[in-house]
Amino acid sequence: MPAKLLRKTVKDFKNGLPISSLPRKFRDAVEIAKWMKVEYLWVDALCIIQDDMEDWLLQSSNMGDIYAGSFCNIAATSSDPDKGCFTERLISIVEPHSMSDPRSQTESDSHVIGYDDFWCNSLLDTTLHTRAWALQERLLSPRTIYFGQEQMFWECRCEMACEAYPKGIPKPFRNQRMRSWRQSDQVLDPANRKPQQVSLLKRVQGWIWPRNSVSNERPPHWAYNIWSRTIERYMECDLTFDRDKLVAISGIAQKVAQVTGESYLAGHWDNPLLAQSLLWYVPSRRQANSKPSVRPSAEGVSSYRAPSWSWASVDAQVTWNWPAEYGETLINIIETTVEETGNVQFGAISGARMEIEGRVSPIEIGIVSRDNDDLVVENGRYALRLRKGSSESINPEPSSTGAPAAEPKVYLDVPMLPRAVMNAYLLPICTEWRGGSDHTAANLAGLLLKKADPAVSEGQYERIGVFALDKLQTQTLLAEETKRETITLL
Repeated sequence: MPAKLLRKTVKDFKNGLPISSLPRKFRDAVEIAKWMKVEYLWVDALCIIQDDMEDWLLQSSNMGDIYAGSFCNIAATSSDPDKGCFTERLISIVEPHSMSDPRSQTESDSHVIGYDDFWCNSLLDTTLHTRAWALQERLLSPRTIYFGQEQMFWECRCEMACEAYPKGIPKPFRNQRMRSWRQSDQVLDPANRKPQQVSLLKRVQGWIWPRNSVSNERPPHWAYNIWSRTIERYMECDLTFDRDKLVAISGIAQKVAQVTGESYLAGHWDNPLLAQSLLWYVPSRRQANSKPSVRPSAEGVSSYRAPSWSWASVDAQVTWNWPAEYGETLINIIETTVEETGNVQFGAISGARMEIEGRVSPIEIGIVSRDNDDLVVENGRYALRLRKGSSESINPEPSSTGAPAAEPKVYLDVPMLPRAVMNAYLLPICTEWRGGSDHTAANLAGLLLKKADPAVSEGQYERIGVFALDKLQTQTLLAEETKRETITLL
């Protein structure tokens, strides 16, 4: 019998299964639950009918409540279900050891030697943390026990610890990839037992699980900063099925909506920052596996994943210039429509559109530089040239001294082919766009668009990237008179 629930095996599952018939990883989870005196165990493969889309949509919409309401999440770092949770290990390899300094004349000058790369090697760099579904499991669960190759780890809303450091992982040992000597008073000081990951996790969980005190205050802007940082990490993870891009993060989205009271729009939030949140970009036009970024085409409703204005439409590493400061918002978002699949909120969608009032300028995008292999341009520079009868380029000429002028910043969602010229459109979003780093500061920032299938309807566009212009480039663009119009972004 397969180790997953299918429509044909529902009756057998209801009658009960011998534990011995389960994969070792599941059998170990049963033993762990018994040790913790927990009566119920949730295993996705055993609790969701795997070949029933209706049941899958229903249960996936409940994942936020399932993990947030759990007692403990059990995670095995091995990708092999036959290896289970328990392994033969030698804990002394990773345990810290106090040693006296032979150069010192006093016993107080002792040092602690320990392996400070264990958190990355044992957890962050494992297959478990490359799975997109595992991210929300980690963030939503009140506590998690990790069964690693060398030792056990656990984390909760206030601490991260392991067998080597049961009272908390010392600050000097966080996120460092080296072996080194540490002074014992620094390593063993309780004040140092707050690893960086905990502070982020606590902030996420602080607004996913608000305190008992009731407050009418809206979450500060850092809440959306945390959301964008979570999505950035999520987009580095892998999915077996592309259609799950929005579904596998739906539990976190559901909790955010409960706290903020705002509507969820295919990965964005319906609030005054919506226009700025559209300025996500793909910094290197690559995926986490170093392959070029792609935007899978949707052929039919069943394969539809997300609108082009959503980060969920691409397979790529994405980022936001956030928290951003900006001057004037130049567009008016009239209406956003999202068609949910099976009337399930926060999950898969079958279509979406955004009605926007703004100024659209036709341009040409050309390649200024190519990769060394003269192949697909992933990190090459691009030139923007205005169309509509004008031959003027937004790329300024070199100065009289011969010094190269600044070029427009162009972040395409997917690479252009070499020697290609693309007809596109600029949609300015905001002025004085400044974020966390100076290199993304711009006098004018907005979306790069292309026309959707003209056979469908006029005035419909799809996003292809983001642009950022300095003051001189902005003046060149604004010299071309354009009228405000209403467009549909698909």
